[in-house]
Amino acid sequence: MALIRLLQRTPDGEIVFREPTSGDVPAYAILSHTWGKEEVTFQDMEANADMSKAVSKAGWRKIQFCADQATADGLQYFWIDTCCIDKKNAVELGAAINSMFRWYQNASRCYVYLSDVSKPEGAGGERAWKEGFRTSRWFTRGWTLQEVIAPRLVDFFSVEGQRLGTKLSLVAEIREITGIPEKALRGDALSNFSIKERRSWAERRNTTIEEDGAYCLIGICGVSMVLNYGEGRNHAFSRLEKEIHSMYKGVDFEQFAVQLNLASFPEAAQFVAREEELSKMHELLHGHSSRAAVVLHGLGGIGKTQLAIEYIRRHKEKHTAIFWLNANDEDSAAQLSQHCSTSPEVSPLD
Repeated sequence: MALIRLLQRTPDGEIVFREPTSGDVPAYAILSHTWGKEEVTFQDMEANADMSKAVSKAGWRKIQFCADQATADGLQYFWIDTCCIDKKNAVELGAAINSMFRWYQNASRCYVYLSDVSKPEGAGGERAWKEGFRTSRWFTRGWTLQEVIAPRLVDFFSVEGQRLGTKLSLVAEIREITGIPEKALRGDALSNFSIKERRSWAERRNTTIEEDGAYCLIGICGVSMVLNYGEGRNHAFSRLEKEIHSMYKGVDFEQFAVQLNLASFPEAAQFVAREEELSKMHELLHGHSSRAAVVLHGLGGIGKTQLAIEYIRRHKEKHTAIFWLNANDEDSAAQLSQHCSTSPEVSPLD
């Protein structure tokens, strides 16, 4: 992941860059918005730049809003795409776009600034902003798809900077507007949704630059790719497809040979996933093209079954078939293995 360049408000109120370092990244807020006229760029904010030019631009209002809101939430640092990326540097731009999903995912808070939604004072204010919310341009843009899915905490604000609600409090409205399942909006792992379904969430969205229609899906699809502006929309999507198939080693992850109903699996209410073990399992099972097996062993009740189920939830789309077998004794395992080899559709078995 590329190093992130953050903005910070100094004790005297000045807004300056915190240069990226290889050390730990401090807690930060991140802005989601739609681009407009006179956005503040990286060049406007450089150390030797005339800040009066940046402050005079219409886009400064967003920077000031983000700084104020971050301060109110106890955050010293914040990130805005208009000025925190040097877009004249092709290498930096490419690294940033490939890292952006994780930058939003790692943010302490995400502020969605809706420049076309107003919340007037008075009795009609509530109705006015809700009508504007449903038709906001923000819901039609390609890049904002990952910006609503990736962050854990998302707050929506009107053009006046008035808080309208959170991703969770507005989840029903967002689901209806976008078609994104509520589980995805509530933070379910994207691996629980097929690539086809994830891409469908962007079908009614558009981007100013045609190649960005594909590039804005890099994080959503969990891949990385070199940017090549000028290649055209079709070629960009073709390369995205190749990266997806390369990531999943050519498996036809859109069509399961055996149907799998995760709701039938036993689930512990207080299970906490062990990331180190899950990463090791993924490395062993998906790190090469040959046949592989992983055995989870240990005392009863320490979470072996739940660990296996969590792995399935995260990586089910990378496999054409998953069988859940009762191997409490040798006879049961033998019978179920025979059943799996002869039945065209097998439900999970406990």
